This record gives sequence, structure tokens and C-alpha cells, in this order.
Amino acid sequence: MLPTGFPDWRRIGWHVGKKLRDIINPPADTGPSREERRAQRLRDGLKGLVYFDDFDEVEAWSAEDVDPVQQANMPLLKRSASRVHDHVRPTTLVLLCHDYSGGYHDYESVRPPLLKDKLYACNYPQYVDTFVYFSHKLVCVPPPTWINTMHRNGVKVLGTFIVEPGKLNVERMLDQVNGEFIIAKQLAAMADVFGFDGWLLNIELEFPKSVKDLTRNVVWYDALTTDNEVDHQNGLTPKNVPFALTADLLFTNYKWTMKTLKEADSTGEVYGLHPTKTLFGIDVWAQNTNMPGPHRITFPPKGGGGTNTGLALGVLAEAGFSTAIFGPAWTHEHFSTSAESTLSTAERVEHALWLGKRLPSDLGCDCHEGLPHQTREYVGTPIVNHACEFPAGSTHFFETDFNGAFQRVANPGAQSEKHIRPMLGSQGPLPHLLPMSLPAWEQASDRPPTRVLYGELPDEAPGGLIVNTRIIRMHEKTAPIESWGSHPQRGTHYRLCLFKLNMLADESLAATIRFKCLEASTDIAPGFYMGYIISDSEKLCYIHVEISSPRSNQVQDKTIMLSFPTADSRLVEFGVYGLGLIEDPKPLALCQIFNLTIKTRSQAESCWTIVGVRVTKRGRSPDHEKRLAWKWSGSDDSRPAFLPWSKTTGPFTYFDVMISGKELGRAYCTEFAIHSEDFDGCKGEEVEAVIRGRLFGGSEVASLPIQLSRDEFGVP
Repeated sequence: MLPTGFPDWRRIGWHVGKKLRDIINPPADTGPSREERRAQRLRDGLKGLVYFDDFDEVEAWSAEDVDPVQQANMPLLKRSASRVHDHVRPTTLVLLCHDYSGGYHDYESVRPPLLKDKLYACNYPQYVDTFVYFSHKLVCVPPPTWINTMHRNGVKVLGTFIVEPGKLNVERMLDQVNGEFIIAKQLAAMADVFGFDGWLLNIELEFPKSVKDLTRNVVWYDALTTDNEVDHQNGLTPKNVPFALTADLLFTNYKWTMKTLKEADSTGEVYGLHPTKTLFGIDVWAQNTNMPGPHRITFPPKGGGGTNTGLALGVLAEAGFSTAIFGPAWTHEHFSTSAESTLSTAERVEHALWLGKRLPSDLGCDCHEGLPHQTREYVGTPIVNHACEFPAGSTHFFETDFNGAFQRVANPGAQSEKHIRPMLGSQGPLPHLLPMSLPAWEQASDRPPTRVLYGELPDEAPGGLIVNTRIIRMHEKTAPIESWGSHPQRGTHYRLCLFKLNMLADESLAATIRFKCLEASTDIAPGFYMGYIISDSEKLCYIHVEISSPRSNQVQDKTIMLSFPTADSRLVEFGVYGLGLIEDPKPLALCQIFNLTIKTRSQAESCWTIVGVRVTKRGRSPDHEKRLAWKWSGSDDSRPAFLPWSKTTGPFTYFDVMISGKELGRAYCTEFAIHSEDFDGCKGEEVEAVIRGRLFGGSEVASLPIQLSRDEFGVP
């Protein structure tokens, strides 16, 4: 929501601009020239990456000039208003402010090149309320890959409008035409056209009601005060509370203390501001002590940030405030992303930060002597222990293909070191695989040998989730597995929860699962279970659906018609179970799940078609590119009531682009760039191209083929 003004805000805004001009002596600009920056911005725009360096560019922007690849197509999936059904401790809402090496990397583009290593992605979106794409451009528009993935997981996405020391012509923030603030109007239009949800602002002006949009969100960063000074308050005080009341949220600076928390609570009570509207900042980088410039401090002052980020979350959760985590990509920017084994150091540190997994005992760091990140607290206070966990999906719809943000390519090419395919925009809801806690493991090891289920997400094609089973014994004291089920008695079910949901059963639900049974299914009867709660009861009941006559290694599609005792029942869990006992102690694979869709039975998908496939050209010489373009067609009258609907692609969630039977990539708009290397391995002067679209409800639609000439694309 764009704020609608403070008392005397025009005067305040003008003095802010004047003060910045007076006190800042910007260094000489030794970087690229204005024309060079403009050319780079145009090249990045063809990749779907949009940003603005100065006010001229912002004012000149027009929605009519937007390239389709720059627009996100996934609407924000509306989460259930309730949290997960089994939360037991206080939790805090989390805003994640990404800040990764300057931003706008090729792997974030709509058609990224192969990588040598896996880079940063948000792997725990169910614990995130809002994601901010942060860079040091004047206006940072989130890449559509990030927007699509976050929206698919129910996470709001904000861009950044940031005026930093050295920025020229800041008074232009107050320019008006016909009584409207130009910059404010442009920012509101950008959020709407590019498909994200609002802005993080660190200098804010009065926004007239004529551009107010109640579907937009604004977060005010704690820098400017009502005294017209840049003076970080590190909390909620009378000097910044007017900004907090006008914006949706206040993002405080990072040097807060227990004292400032108490003062913020009192200030909020006086002004009627709910504690969750104040996000106390945590600087993940503050754990690095050997860095240029002033030492960065966050809570707790000694050892805060880094692997101790969860410690601060715990304090904020107990106090009832929200959290803003700045720089979570520290894990991948500060540590090596090279994976000599299965996991890189960056991934191991991220697991420690979020899940409390133990770091390698010899993991040092060049930011300080010794083991600065091997703190006493991090194992017991990971982020997931204190962040609010949201149910996956919406109240009427859930879908996942278990895609992660990266996929390992089996044959990337002769002598190629790059074997990681970025799939940032395709990342779906991932299963609820948390590590086994040490107390739970010890409880299990005090019993006779116990069989458990656990899940693995392979990063090679065809992907999906592999559910394994193994026996744990008394002498095992560390958990080599990713997740686990219950301790069964002979002849009972043992379960592995994959997703926590909160779906209404006021209409009958149907779950469609694509899977195959694996080796262990010949001895253990696999199946799927649904956990539900009746009305306001907290008792969890189960529906078990056995896979009849499982056929090993054959992909099957199974639709389960669900019915519940009462119309106000809620589906709160989906998972797998096993029934039976085998003595083989080694891990065995039970089944592999490729896709899961849960929707109401009335959400039948109508007949939609893909038409008008053609070749088009985008960009300016010499940086133009040729693309395939197409349209979709159908009747809006039969639009399903509870399925997502895209402003740009309608009923389609994505399109796979095929040439001569080879999949080139996935498009989230109705255009896709064709490169000369796409013809490698294709025979003949012409090749056949087909667009295969997937509807939000799970059905697939293919276009009629079109012939592409090699000559047309300059391919010999």
C-alpha cells in the first residue's frame, strides 16, 4: 500500500533532499559511462532483468515498452490465514532481504546459462512472509524468476527504492505533474505491470491518494527521522513512529537491544501499533569480524548474525515482534559454493543457519581466527525453530512438481565444468524435510531397532522426491537422514509428513499423484495418507490410501477422491506411509513422487488452446534476438473459481518449448528466445518446434508444430 502522507511532509521531503545535497560530496565516477550503462541495461532487459540507475530512467519508463519476458506470470497464492496446525512455541513473521553480490545475476534471468556451482536460492519459503529483492540500484525491480517462485509458495515480493549517499538530483522525488508525484506513480505502475507486491523504501515522500493501491505493500526502512536527519533508531521511537503508522511495516536498523525492544513495545502501545508491524533487523553479515569499514553489529552484540541469526529470532518471537533478516545470501557469498562432494560449504552453512545442522568440525573462516561460526547456540536455535511456518498452498489449491532451484545435468558437453542448470523460476513448494533432532534420535536409539521413512530430493533429472526406509539401531548416535516418521509397533503404519496444509473441505477434494514404486515396495506396502482436523478440534485424524498391486519402476497416476466427516473439516497434512517389516538394515528406496496436485473436484479445466506460434524479434541491433511467440485461446466464462489465474498467461502456469523433440527450456510468458546452439544435434534444413503448456490444474496442452528454418536463425 502506498502511504498517503504525513503532517508537513512536503516540507520535510524538501529539506531531506536539500540536506542530502548539502552534506554529500560524491566521489568521482570512474565506472561505465551513461551510454555504456544504458546499453548494459538494454541487454539485461532481454534477459528479464530490470533496474533503473537514475531518475531520468524512472520517469521515462512506460508500461508500453515492457518486454513480456520481464513480467512475472504467477499470481500471489493466497495463504491460509491460520498457521500450521501443530506449532507449539512463539514464532515471528520473517521478511527476507536478499542482497546477493550486487544482484541481477545471469542465473536469475529467464533463460540462464549453465553454472559450475549452485548459487543462492530461498529453500525455506514456508518460513518467509515477505521477500525483498535488494540491490544498490536506485530502483530494483525483482526478476520474474524470483517473483514466480515466491508467489508460487505464497510469499509476497517487494522491490527496492533506495537513495544512498552520493545519489544526485534527489529533489526530483518531489517532482509533480497535475498534482501527482511522478516517481510515486511510476513505482505503483511498475509493481502492477511487472507483477510484484510493493516496495521497500529508505526515503519516503507523501504519496497522493490518486495513486494509492490497497493491494500494494510498503516497508519503511529506519534511517530518516522526523527531525530531517538520517539517524538510525534501531527500534520504534517517536522519531520514526509516524513513518511506521503510514507505511505497512517498519524495518528497523540492526543494533537493537533488549532495552530497545521494551521501549518499542511501550511506544507501539501508545500509538496503537501492533508489534508485528515492526520488523527488527538482523544483519547476517555481522558475525564476520574481519571486514573493511566499521564493525557491523546486530543482536546479540557478541557473535550475532551468521549462524546465530536464529538466536535473535527467538528473542523477537518471545517479544511478539516481526523480523527482517538482511543478507541471508551470506552463506553463498562468504563461503565456497564449490561442491567437491555432495554439498558445498555454502550449503552446509545454510543448513546450519536454517536447520541447526552441525557444521564440519574443522570449518574455519578467513573472517576471523579459529572457528567464529561454530557457536554454542546455533544447533539449538536455527531459524526454523522460531520463524512462523505457513501451510503450503491455499485453502483450495496445492500443486508441486518437487523442483528445486538447480538441476544437475548428466552430459553438459565435452570437458565442460558447468553442469548445473539454474531453475530458479521453476522452484515449487518443497516437502517438509527437517533434520531429526538429537533428543528424538536418542529416544529412538533407546528402543529396539526401529524402521523409519525419510526423504531425499535428488538434483538430477527426472527429479521428484525419493522416499527411503531404513532401520535405526541403539548404537547410532548421529542422524545421517533428512527426516523421519513415527516409531511403529509391529503391524502399524509409520509415516513421513511431506506437506503441512490448511485446506477447506467444504467441497470434496481430489489429490492427483504421479509416482513410481521402488525396490522396498515389494516388502513394505507403501501408501499415501491425509491428516485432517474436524472443526475446532486439535485431534489429528488420518485417511490411509494403499497403493494396490504396486508395480516397481513404472510411473503411475493416481487420483484419490477425498471425503471428510463434516463440511468444516480441514486437510492439514499430506504424506507417505509404509506398512510391514523387513530385516535388511541398509537403506532401501520405497517410492519416488514426481507431482502432487490437490484441488476441489469442481475445478474441471476447460478446453484451452495454444495458437499463433510464430517467429518474432526483440531488442535493437546488435543486441536483438529472435524468439518464438504464441497466444493462448479459450473462454473466460468457464474459468475455474479456485484455481490461480495469470494476468499474462491466463490458465497456464508455464510453457515448455520443444525443438525436434528436445526440450529447450521453460517459459513463463508467451515468448522464448531461440539461440543458434539450440539447433545442435538437429538434422535437416528445417526443424519442428512445439509449445507444450501446463494449466494450473495440472492438464497439458500442446500447440500445432511449426517449422523453423536454420537460415532464419543464421545457423549453417
